[in-house]
Amino acid sequence: MGFKLIRREYAEQYSENVIITFVITLLGIRLFLELTGYPQIAPGNLHFAHALWGGLFLLIASLIVLIYRNQSLLTLSAILTGVGWAFFIDEVGKFITADSDYFFRPAAPIIYLTFLCLWFIAARVRELGGRSPNAQLYHILARFEEVIEASIDPDDLMRMRQRLQQLSQERQDGITDELAQALLHFVEREDIKTREAQPSSLARWVLRLRRATDQFLLSERAIRYVFPVVLVLYALLLVVSVVAQLLPFALPDLKTTLHSGLDVSPFSSSANTVLFVAMNVLWAFVAVWFLLASRHLLSQRAQGWRMAHRALTVSIVAADLLFFYFSQFSAAFRTVVDVALLGWVNYHHQHTQLLEVGDGYEGPPVKSPRGRSE
Repeated sequence: MGFKLIRREYAEQYSENVIITFVITLLGIRLFLELTGYPQIAPGNLHFAHALWGGLFLLIASLIVLIYRNQSLLTLSAILTGVGWAFFIDEVGKFITADSDYFFRPAAPIIYLTFLCLWFIAARVRELGGRSPNAQLYHILARFEEVIEASIDPDDLMRMRQRLQQLSQERQDGITDELAQALLHFVEREDIKTREAQPSSLARWVLRLRRATDQFLLSERAIRYVFPVVLVLYALLLVVSVVAQLLPFALPDLKTTLHSGLDVSPFSSSANTVLFVAMNVLWAFVAVWFLLASRHLLSQRAQGWRMAHRALTVSIVAADLLFFYFSQFSAAFRTVVDVALLGWVNYHHQHTQLLEVGDGYEGPPVKSPRGRSE
């Protein structure tokens, strides 16, 4: 039998934890250094580059999952991985220049490229699923740690029994279904201890926040009016920005005023000019896409969500990458807005799919792909 990769249960959550902690840590480092004047935090002529701290965090994250098998430590490992990678990659300018230039201008887009790579990996992990019988058995066996430690939640135990019952009824290779039957016989014992189903105050707060988010993002008013209006306003801002950025090419006297916020001048070389124009052309196309998407959404057509998804993806992958080169880390705000809007689109798509498969979603009315409330 050939070697097969088995996706870990909740792998998408761990990937997202890496991305979130990476972004927060990186922006925190840059903000701290900017506010404190880039201090040297070391005695005498010593300098402890924060890439060293990044390596330490990455080492700890690796050792945690190699030494201990507690499922709860995987979240800690993911967090430390994001923190460590941020500390390490923040100094990429020093690694790729002969004079160890921390402020090397292409460093910002290179760092942003690593964010895009992590983002694509997380999206790919989400698509892989891991619903094969073998993968499900691996996931169930991993949860037996909680059964042994008497720390499994009663609801999780019930779901485990349901999954094992389904697997034991399916005809697989004679081993998978027999193993599922044996595990099912064990978890059906009445003397299995579970932890009290009393959520912590933090868990209750997170649950209330999620319900409030559902009530707003998935409400009929937000889907039919708020999101399209946001797209229109964003498109108008992009149009104004494009006009302001390109106007100095026709009126050179305005360069000092309209390009004062740029770290790299588009007039410094012909290559920078081409990249700068390409960035603004991309934003112009994105603005048009936003306006078309909002029109479809106001008409309750599902095509509007698909167009918004494409426009935001192009903005994040291409336009924002170029913007990081010209504006360095001040471009992070626009990227955060793009990612937040794309998250809204994906959130709507996820709950629409739940409605179609009848997954028992209990929340505010969500527009189906055909435009009517479910």
